[in-house]
Amino acid sequence: MVVEGMDTETLRRALEEAGLTGQQAEAYLTLLESGSSPVVDIAQQSSISSSRIYDVVRSLAEEGFVETLDRDRLHARPREPVDVLNRLRQKSEMLADAAGEIEDRWERPDPKESRISVLKRTETVLRSTADAIAEATVSVALAATPDQLEELRPTIETAADNGILIQIAVYEAEGADVPEIDGVLEIRRCPIPGPFLAIVDRRYAFFAPTVHSDRSYGITIGDEILSFIMHWYFRTCLWAHNPRLQIDRDQPPTYVSIEGFVHDTASLLRDGTEMTLEVIGHRTETGERVDLRGDLVRATWGGQLEPPRNPTYTDLAGQVTLFLETDEGIVSIGAWGALFEDVEAEIIRVEGVEFPEP
Repeated sequence: MVVEGMDTETLRRALEEAGLTGQQAEAYLTLLESGSSPVVDIAQQSSISSSRIYDVVRSLAEEGFVETLDRDRLHARPREPVDVLNRLRQKSEMLADAAGEIEDRWERPDPKESRISVLKRTETVLRSTADAIAEATVSVALAATPDQLEELRPTIETAADNGILIQIAVYEAEGADVPEIDGVLEIRRCPIPGPFLAIVDRRYAFFAPTVHSDRSYGITIGDEILSFIMHWYFRTCLWAHNPRLQIDRDQPPTYVSIEGFVHDTASLLRDGTEMTLEVIGHRTETGERVDLRGDLVRATWGGQLEPPRNPTYTDLAGQVTLFLETDEGIVSIGAWGALFEDVEAEIIRVEGVEFPEP
């Protein structure tokens, strides 16, 4: 019997969506209404020709929708509709999933085209983050729970294999192990739960509230100034004072910010340690990409000739400049957003260290 509330034509289209041909759907619905019938009668009650009806009924029998009975004439009757119900339910679930995915992708903006977008679901933020990490060219800073990190792990490991420098702050979660992720620059442990946060290539940022929040939403940012603010939240609240879990010892000491470099080396520089650096970044006037090597001549901080011996990140929040003696002469190296220096550094690698004689 046809389901109440749905006309035969709509039901036929639903069966076609579930994989039946138009003629199969028509023959099956005819049998549902008439019950066991001679096959030739099905042709008379439908638009299917008598020359085709036998093939159509046999195909329905092969797929388990009907069974045939050999009497004086070939009869057919519908089987218990387990298979057709399963098909329709699977199709319904697939369409519902597809509708959700379409909505998700519609809500997921391209941060390259949108400065700020507010999203309804945290899951959308994670997918947008994965897309951005997959296209990263320099660096990623990420704060996440172990579960979020596990979801992003394949994308993170691929990016690390491609040379992207990745720093991860992972929130402690009771009973959850921190995933082992190969190739990342460093992982630190955050004992206090916090928001999901990612900063990609200094240009894109992604935020979602802590998993303990009763609200599910997210923000994507395609703006260098706002990403800079997120960077400092990451650096001071989620990174500086937290213990290290993992570091890539196959790389020389490598930094994605001048502040991080000076924070770790200030006392050595004050004692006269000489360093040879590689600096990758771009010229502030032209935007030209550069890869410089040279000896560090000096570092200045906030108008002072030298930074404090043990600076905090708060101390380094102002202007910090390195002076590098290269083949082209002395080059001034600035931090994120440098205006007065020759080059804005994106990567700093320590290639050589010479300690002063005691």
